[in-house]
Amino acid sequence: MNARAIPLLLAASLSPLASLDAQEPSARLARNTPVFTLSYENDYFGGQDRHYTSGVKFSWLSADLTSWGQTGWRQSFLEALPFVNRPGAQKNLGVALGQNIYTPADISRVPPDPADRPYAGWSYLELSFISKTELVMDALTIQAGMIGRASQADEVQRAIHEWLDDERPAGWNHQLQNEFGLNVVYERKWRLYARHLDHWLGMDFVPHAGFSLGNVQTYANAGFTTRLGFNLPHDFGVSLIRGASLPNGPIDDDDPRLAQGGRWSVFAFGGVDGRAVARDIFLDGNTFRDSPSVDREYLVGDAFYGLGVVFGGRWQLTYTEVVRSREFKGQDRKNYFGSVTLSRAF
Repeated sequence: MNARAIPLLLAASLSPLASLDAQEPSARLARNTPVFTLSYENDYFGGQDRHYTSGVKFSWLSADLTSWGQTGWRQSFLEALPFVNRPGAQKNLGVALGQNIYTPADISRVPPDPADRPYAGWSYLELSFISKTELVMDALTIQAGMIGRASQADEVQRAIHEWLDDERPAGWNHQLQNEFGLNVVYERKWRLYARHLDHWLGMDFVPHAGFSLGNVQTYANAGFTTRLGFNLPHDFGVSLIRGASLPNGPIDDDDPRLAQGGRWSVFAFGGVDGRAVARDIFLDGNTFRDSPSVDREYLVGDAFYGLGVVFGGRWQLTYTEVVRSREFKGQDRKNYFGSVTLSRAF
């Protein structure tokens, strides 16, 4: 059986449950709606200051670009990309700027504990190519940036701790060396179950699967998100900061962000993501230079839950609590952090 047919057969088997309405809603406004998103993650929300300690990402998702809106060699290049040229699908470009910060558990120790994860920062630009229908979304992402002192993560964390009158991190002189980072990330999401009850209460189930290849992170991942709430947004759910995590644009014009006069929405959500990790520079250390390192775990998982609201017409705000399993041998406890995402559909 063709592997591409499996999600479609599964979706068809759920078709009595999957339809939001008897008549398919229009997508005219949805296709012409770009989305801007600010995501911020910090372990301060989890009551600790260690490991994956901070992440920030500014993202922009374009309106629909039929045939990618390009000509000549640019169109030929885009049409040759794998995964993101589904016939009849919406096509969007995404651009993002982000930074992740990692520290050991004891930030006062100099030199840092060699058995704990190294200090490291990762500042990057991201270009994404998206193809989506009502049931399937594919995202192919290229991340490029710098690890090490050039990421400016040390300066950012010191400034934030000074502003909060918090303990000053003392071991940044022992961080990973400067290294150019390049990742290619792919992820597919299936909107397999989406149902409204009395046109108010809704629920959906959105599994995902993908991979990342590069000198920064190489892994395969899979998981799901499920939501329950009033006037549920018509999109592919909530994502944490990772490659191929994108501003979530509306699928159709029944999305509460596109309703005339604006409609409110409130919903709860939860999910998991598991990764089989072949490389993680933030644990394995620099690729071609000596640097601090620890022995990573090969299987890592996240479990998360949270709340979201749509307000003020086109704004959406979500808060997520996350627990991440141990990422390296000898890690003393799991990593807890919170994630805040604010987006606006234009």
